[in-house]
Amino acid sequence: MSRKAVPAEAFEHGDPKRYRRGCRCRLCVRATTAEVRMRHYLRSTGRGTLRTTDRAAAHIDRLRAAGMQDIHISEAAKTASSVIYRIARGQARIHYAVEARILAVRVPQEPVGRNGSHVDACGTRRRLRALAAEGWPAAELARRLGRKKQYVIYLQAGRGDGTVRRWVADDVHGLYGRLSGLKPEREGVRPSLARAGRDRAASKGWLGVGYWDIDEIDDPAFVPATGGEERSRNELAAHRREEITHLAAYSIPEHEIAERLGMAPAYVHDLIRDMRSAA
Repeated sequence: MSRKAVPAEAFEHGDPKRYRRGCRCRLCVRATTAEVRMRHYLRSTGRGTLRTTDRAAAHIDRLRAAGMQDIHISEAAKTASSVIYRIARGQARIHYAVEARILAVRVPQEPVGRNGSHVDACGTRRRLRALAAEGWPAAELARRLGRKKQYVIYLQAGRGDGTVRRWVADDVHGLYGRLSGLKPEREGVRPSLARAGRDRAASKGWLGVGYWDIDEIDDPAFVPATGGEERSRNELAAHRREEITHLAAYSIPEHEIAERLGMAPAYVHDLIRDMRSAA
């Protein structure tokens, strides 16, 4: 899957990455010169520019334990989430500058957005199962949550006392909102893994995103209709398209439509685009 090039404007002046993307201001030239000198110095002293992932991985563990998600760690360290994931797993070696940026991320003194109270696990379990039914593997969901794969499987299976920490429920709720309507194969998941995930979910009777409304997925008493009944997946999708069409006709912004209907903004955007092109 191809990725768009990151423009120079994404980095501040004084960042060598901005220089390598064409900026020749004094700050960027100075920073790049310093980087080159440091690289030559390290090589001349026999240390090189690559490091093992031990120190960085240990620091990532401390940040995760304090409540930071991988996406927030990557933003603070100015590196990709996939790099954080590989480092945490001890894969390969990393550049000394990457290690320095990760080690510079401060561990929060107070847990980040972590409420110790417990809530019913029903909605969390249903959301993770629905994403699995759409083809999202447990390993990928765990990576995006900054958790272990076995923990996601544990939640999907409904083990425990029927409750989860509120911050766990909030993290899963946010992930569900970001992934609903997205096709895993277009987001880096291998097609074979996505198919296997859908087959596994189907064998367990797990229902996909299309069966759940935002106000019902957290209600333990709600049982979605399946098969040929009126709330079948196709009919529900058609109903949601009608809702989107109705709201878009009043020039309501796409992000507001997504928020009202509890859908991913990307899903709403694609539907509106397809409907307009077909008109």
